[in-house]
Amino acid sequence: MEFYRLEQEQKETIHNILIDTATKFGGKNNFLQIIETMRREKENPLLHQSSVYHYSSCKINWQKSIHKESLSALFYAVKKEEKDGNILQNLMPKDFKSTLNMVKALRNLEFVVTPKNDSVVGFSFPLFNEVSDSDAKINIIFKAFFFYPVEYVKKGLSYEIRTTASTNSNESTTDNPIA
Repeated sequence: MEFYRLEQEQKETIHNILIDTATKFGGKNNFLQIIETMRREKENPLLHQSSVYHYSSCKINWQKSIHKESLSALFYAVKKEEKDGNILQNLMPKDFKSTLNMVKALRNLEFVVTPKNDSVVGFSFPLFNEVSDSDAKINIIFKAFFFYPVEYVKKGLSYEIRTTASTNSNESTTDNPIA
């Protein structure tokens, strides 16, 4: 998962989604703080039996608890989507069955961010953006909260969108990533 190896369009999409989400958290720093706090947890927050993650400025809750087997299959699916772009194709039969069962069990799962103070705006996001018979797309916001390394999220937030300017038939292109 190297952010700068993605296509420009993918980087721009990720950047825009992460900036929008960070704005709802009162800025990049607040957004990164919650992600860093989640990473320091001894147990993955998704395994909380109460289906709630409490943070000082908000709480994130979801409809049902996620079991360890489903979390393992979900982690594998995130890695496969990043590598191949499709979580259900080219799997061994055993892996296909566990991935398909995970998708069926979690397909309608939605995460709700409820503010505890004025710095956070309440919103919700689904685990999957789309689910079909042949593929399922995992939501970028979900991946940022629960799977992506903090450095990946930082690169996504600080990415500067490439602009092309034409001046006297000389075209110049800038792409200034900030690490």
